[in-house]
Amino acid sequence: MGRCIDMTFDTAIDFILAHEGGATITEDPHDPGGLTKYGISQRAHPLLNIRALTEAEAKQIYREQYWNKIRGDELPPALAVVVMDAAVNQGPHAAIRMLQQAVGVHDDGILGPKTLEAAKKAGSMILAELVARRMVAYGLNPNFTRYGLGWARRLSECHELAMETA
Repeated sequence: MGRCIDMTFDTAIDFILAHEGGATITEDPHDPGGLTKYGISQRAHPLLNIRALTEAEAKQIYREQYWNKIRGDELPPALAVVVMDAAVNQGPHAAIRMLQQAVGVHDDGILGPKTLEAAKKAGSMILAELVARRMVAYGLNPNFTRYGLGWARRLSECHELAMETA
């Protein structure tokens, strides 16, 4: 079981790192995160030396601050991939709320036993609903005109990866 969980995290993190620019250091003046490497921003981690950040350190941050928050080890693998990407790109609380809305439970942003049970019962068909909800959230983002096409492509690829994982 442990290896399967690690494989799901590895699948999700490989996808995320590819879409977050990998080791390339970026400082997009329109990105509120500021200086970023591996998708880890200076704004979110003001005490971290972003320029010296290693891939292993970035993966540890993703595991602790995103994967563990969405309880990725307990979600069905395909769903874990989509929720993890949502957590990274849209925030863990928003990702959990979208998951809760998709599976039809109270959307309080806390991934508890009711959400986990509903997610496990939902099956892979719930992926399309979650992806649709993510797209709506992107469309409501004030930066949609600047980044929307890239977000839509990322979301489409994430959905495809999740279907392959299912």
